[in-house]
Amino acid sequence: MKALVYRRFGAADVLEWVDDWPYPQLSADSVLVRTVAGSVNPKDVLVRKGKFRHSFARDSLPRASGLDVAGRVVAVGDNVTEFSVGDAVFGMTNHFSGGVHVEVARFDRGEVQHAPTNLSLEMAAAVPLAAQTALQAIRDCCAPSEGQRILINGASGGVGHYAVQIAKAMGLEVHGVCGPRNIDFVKSLGADVVHDYSRQPAVKIGSRFDAVFDVFGKFTRSMFSGQLTPRGVYVSTVPKPRTLAGELVARLGLNKTSRLVQVRSDARDLLQLKQWIEQGLLRPHVQKTYPVTEAADAHRQIESRHTVGKVCLTFGTG
Repeated sequence: MKALVYRRFGAADVLEWVDDWPYPQLSADSVLVRTVAGSVNPKDVLVRKGKFRHSFARDSLPRASGLDVAGRVVAVGDNVTEFSVGDAVFGMTNHFSGGVHVEVARFDRGEVQHAPTNLSLEMAAAVPLAAQTALQAIRDCCAPSEGQRILINGASGGVGHYAVQIAKAMGLEVHGVCGPRNIDFVKSLGADVVHDYSRQPAVKIGSRFDAVFDVFGKFTRSMFSGQLTPRGVYVSTVPKPRTLAGELVARLGLNKTSRLVQVRSDARDLLQLKQWIEQGLLRPHVQKTYPVTEAADAHRQIESRHTVGKVCLTFGTG
């Protein structure tokens, strides 16, 4: 079958759309999905370059790329009762190196959910990884109470634009940080206050916060010590020695003020996102959709670090 693969680590040009990839095997607790579209995430870029190849992503080459998609169910395992052939679904694989930007992708039943009824599958593909990251960072790592104040650094990007909307849906006062060109966009998402990082870096904002979600992972908790409340929580998306250490301490129950969000696809979280989307509380923004034959350009756009919202691929297989 067709698949977006890379045979060596390197620049975006290593990506190939091939037609000889093995068809996935169905297990009792899995579903097979004929993909319509997928999104490109910073993690896709890092894995393609060989990051984590000695730790979390040790799969041999060649590999298929991609972590999240939307499409239609073509087969269900014997134990699966919540999905039927033909259902529109969206989801993310929990396999660290991905592998679902393929013609037919295999998912464990708990990694996918029925797609929002008010989105096309092309738009639904923009949701699973980035929106679940935002939800789990805010709900699970920050554990906020209604009315508390959160600062979101990187508010106009893939994870950030969902984080703004999710924080508002949870009743928080949201301060977003972005570049000058994206201020109006972040305001349109519902942010109460938007800060221009070219005028005032996030660590210099003169307000107190109950939580800081550093989507780009540029800072550390200590750099926000003057802005966070005594029990205020700093959350990063980037595994570095200091963020890994902070997360270990938090999981030991010793100090939960420095956290690392490690997203896991969960059908229950996808259901919450689906409900918010159908209620009009959450909407994906896709800057550009590329045909899969231009996947290298899509990856390069993510590498630019100036994407507004999401970048998606269409596979032409649905």
